[in-house]
Amino acid sequence: MFEYENELPRRGPVCFRCHIKGVRIGFTYGKEDFHGPTIKERQDKQVQDAIAGGYDPQPVGSRWV
Repeated sequence: MFEYENELPRRGPVCFRCHIKGVRIGFTYGKEDFHGPTIKERQDKQVQDAIAGGYDPQPVGSRWV
């Protein structure tokens, strides 16, 4: 048996279907990050650009070992 409460849900007097229409499920960092190059590809490009610029990039923590 179901018991109904007279208390309104947190969304207010809006039905769930109408509430869901207002919820935006988007890309947190934009569509470019979702469809563009992967993080690893971007890291590799940064390392290649640094080497081409005359730098000696090293991973964090391996410099002082």
